[in-house]
Amino acid sequence: MASRQRFSITITDIHGSKHYSFGHVVKRYLWIVLLGVFGFMLISSVSVWWLTKSLGELEELRHDAEHSFLQALALSKKEYADLLKEKASLVHELELKAQQLVFLDQSLQGLEDMIGVEREYEVAIEDRVKLVQMTTLEKQIMLERIPSGRPVANFQGVSSGFGWRTHPVRGAREFHNGIDYRGRQGDPIIATADGVVEYAGYHRASGYGNLIILSHDFGFKTFYGHMHSMNVTAGDFVKKGDLLGGIGNTGVSTGPHLHYEVNFVQRKLNPAPFVQWSMDEYDQIFETIEGVPWGSLSQAIRNQVEMVERQLSLKAVP
Repeated sequence: MASRQRFSITITDIHGSKHYSFGHVVKRYLWIVLLGVFGFMLISSVSVWWLTKSLGELEELRHDAEHSFLQALALSKKEYADLLKEKASLVHELELKAQQLVFLDQSLQGLEDMIGVEREYEVAIEDRVKLVQMTTLEKQIMLERIPSGRPVANFQGVSSGFGWRTHPVRGAREFHNGIDYRGRQGDPIIATADGVVEYAGYHRASGYGNLIILSHDFGFKTFYGHMHSMNVTAGDFVKKGDLLGGIGNTGVSTGPHLHYEVNFVQRKLNPAPFVQWSMDEYDQIFETIEGVPWGSLSQAIRNQVEMVERQLSLKAVP
């Protein structure tokens, strides 16, 4: 009975065999140990497989995250480079705008000085430009509707001015109401302002021969005497600079010339300041020519300009 409750293990090698005898209790524990070792190995293998799988997934996630980060970094670098480029473009544009603004301000100052507008630095440039435009328009209207500039296209000098003189034909001392312009027969005579032809024909009583009288706005008239030819008839509307006819020698005259007069409400005025009147020399005539209500004339034209501006503003409103 004793031998049945034991078991033997024989281990053989080159030195011979060795026998080991154990009881069944040891056998039972040995099996338990073997099963434990096997279970441990199985659990370890499963754990190693699971850890390996998890590590692979983590590596894949790391790779994806790294790839996404690199893409985001590249995109950020590109956006940053684009922002730098846009910034440089904006800085360059701002510099150009600043230069243009300085140039505009200097040009505006020149225009303000030229047309006599008082400079106001606190006022926005847009308002200053608007004021210059309105003032320029007012002056342009004045210069177009009131006689200004020479009545001859080809200036060849003056033979007689406004004032007292000895008449070249009569020999008597008389007051000369206009300016005589030298010229060759047929040289062009032009209108010095917009107006309507009041008279165009031979005027024997005045001695002016072929005479054209233009009626202008605000009570002004201009006379063109001794003409050789006349290109307009009574009732025609003419613009400043239009051809009226040619220089001649008709009437009481000693040679081809143009007799030119400027009248205001039937009063003879010295034409010289009107001839010299221009945008550059604008204010001097107001001090030189007396008896003309320049203030009310300017205000009337300013009111017309403002009315036109209001009408244009209303049209611009949708």
